[in-house]
Amino acid sequence: RRGNSPAGIPTDGESPIMSESFSRDPYAEGPEGGCPPPKSSGIPKWLLILFGVFFVCVILPCGGLFAWALYIGTVGPETSVYLGNEVPSRFVTVMKKVGALDDDESIHYFYSDALTNIRNGFYFVSDKKVVVYNENHVTPLTIVRFDEIEDMDIYRDESFFTDSEITLDLSDGRPIAFPVSSEQGRDERFFQTIEAEVENVAGGEE
Repeated sequence: RRGNSPAGIPTDGESPIMSESFSRDPYAEGPEGGCPPPKSSGIPKWLLILFGVFFVCVILPCGGLFAWALYIGTVGPETSVYLGNEVPSRFVTVMKKVGALDDDESIHYFYSDALTNIRNGFYFVSDKKVVVYNENHVTPLTIVRFDEIEDMDIYRDESFFTDSEITLDLSDGRPIAFPVSSEQGRDERFFQTIEAEVENVAGGEE
């Protein structure tokens, strides 16, 4: 016998009858359609790509430069001339190790134009002598006693990017020149200290 069962389940030979609400496309447009298709709530791909390019090209290089500057500022010398009592102990240790500074010697002014390692260039005037040191020179250490100095001159450069230069003319005919930072006017004080020590030595010999 053909017909629907009481539960609505088709008997043999009948096609299943589907409810209208299930046969309609839930995403179809128009009044017969259901809810609209869901919109993506994620970040657009182009924005992610743009951020990636910005991070690689700007953030990473700036971070690297900041870390490099921090390292230079922590390990390397100041860009200005140090007063004798301002010289870091690690620099004093290096000066003694290379034979530039004696234990009973007092530094008046010290300057280094190196970035991190002062062995690449440091200069000082003490109560005993003037010292010029650069490990890259043929003769790394040059020690000048005050009684060896016959004349001296200073070429001042007040630019932040260029140092002044002090030149010493020695009794054996050699000129010795070295840079000194002009910050805070300490290049002149460095020069005047050498000048005063030379005059003291000359006065004591008379």
